[in-house]
Amino acid sequence: MKITVEKFLKTTTLTGEALALAAHAPKGKKKVQVEGDLAELDNQLSGLISETIKEEDFQFKLGKTLVIRLSSQNPNLKNHKNLKKIILVGLGPKDKFDSNNERKAVASLIRVASKVEKLAVRCFGQAAMLAELAILLNYKFERYKTNDKNNGKGKELKELTILVDELTGPIKQLVKEAQVIAESTAIARDLVWEPACEVTPAYLAKQARKIAAGKTNPLKLKILEQKDCEKLGMGAYLAVAQGSDEPPKFIEFSYKPTGKIRKHIALVGKGVTFDSGGLSLKPSKAMEMMKEDMSGSAAIMGIMSAVARLKPKGIQITAIVAATENMPSGKAYKPGDVITAMNGKTIEVNNTDAEGRLTLADAVAYVSKKNPDEIIDFATLTGACMVALGNVCAGIMTNNQELLDRVKTSADEVGELMWQLPLYEEYKESLKSEIADLINAGSKGKAGAQNGGLFVGEFIGKQKGSDEPIPWLHIDIAGPCWFDQPMDWSPKGASGIPVRTIMNYLLSS
Repeated sequence: MKITVEKFLKTTTLTGEALALAAHAPKGKKKVQVEGDLAELDNQLSGLISETIKEEDFQFKLGKTLVIRLSSQNPNLKNHKNLKKIILVGLGPKDKFDSNNERKAVASLIRVASKVEKLAVRCFGQAAMLAELAILLNYKFERYKTNDKNNGKGKELKELTILVDELTGPIKQLVKEAQVIAESTAIARDLVWEPACEVTPAYLAKQARKIAAGKTNPLKLKILEQKDCEKLGMGAYLAVAQGSDEPPKFIEFSYKPTGKIRKHIALVGKGVTFDSGGLSLKPSKAMEMMKEDMSGSAAIMGIMSAVARLKPKGIQITAIVAATENMPSGKAYKPGDVITAMNGKTIEVNNTDAEGRLTLADAVAYVSKKNPDEIIDFATLTGACMVALGNVCAGIMTNNQELLDRVKTSADEVGELMWQLPLYEEYKESLKSEIADLINAGSKGKAGAQNGGLFVGEFIGKQKGSDEPIPWLHIDIAGPCWFDQPMDWSPKGASGIPVRTIMNYLLSS
């Protein structure tokens, strides 16, 4: 999508067929007053706007829209010869207008303008939010649809012009960042939408190579094969992988900025490209959507694509995906097996469908050795988190409250819903094994999301020169990786969470 930001002038010429303007709802029982830009346009249209508002009793309530269609010839519209529609957007009461309500208003506008090819918007808030949501909400995954008469592509938004009062360098930069992050979120969504017959560990490795390609690309890429992982002692990750005919791929991105490095942040995304449950086989209905079990790795791909383009200053980033399938076969790991992770801890397997935490165990143990200042992992880890929080909200758990608070603030700013779940010491009782250091699934349906988080936390290394663990945050995205209903920033289906939260965090760190 082509997005431009221009300073609004009375002489501004618009070439698009739609112009959007917004206003707040009047207080109490006051009548709607057509003022400012709206009044000037209304004047040129001989009162058409004010008449339509009155006829439709449009009160500019939050998120409500009114489309006013114009005749093919409007001689009075000197600078808007091609204008066919005026879209009015309600912002609700001015004293209650915050970024969340702004997002709702923008989402309503973009959805009602989805069949417009060229749209101009008189900016009523953050230009960056308009740019971001225009891309996010116009996203479609149609690779496998045939272009027949029932599925012909109609009009869609191709050009967006954002008209601002003052055009500054910071506004241009924020719009650019928003566009890159939205496009990178689409990369993550595409990977989650793709079927598991396409997205194998080798396919993820191929995508990683594409993202890191180019002589001027600031990313470095390392892909460890099975033999490399065996030498490193990744017994937990490789146990999950051994049942599949698809070889595992351990993917490592690294990014170092020019100039002084203030912080080293490690990111880990779960990369189980299909989860059958292994020998603890899932019911067929529960298996239908298990292509989405690599949503964490998809987010890594989106994030590192954005990092390559935006080059965050002062932040070193290491990003890890331990990619594998979890399949049943004569080679598969079995309930009752005892396996040894990279950090030497032994694990009694009592459920091969609790496989994601095993892959993450070796991934976080591996990245801990690189001495990052903090580790953030995101994974479609537990159905229990969906039971607790539904499919609109991620669960977040931590060993460091300050880290959680910072990431939660970033999530709130972009509208990705996250809620903290506690990691009480008492929950650790369910991780104890009679014959090994840990058991991989022991909560018996109680505090299952925390049980998974605590398990991963057992493999976080120590801070350099200290007995304290590296600050770590676990984000369980089992619910919001796939929306059953449209959200303010996403259509139904693959969401791309938490690309936007993490990029917001990286750029503000």
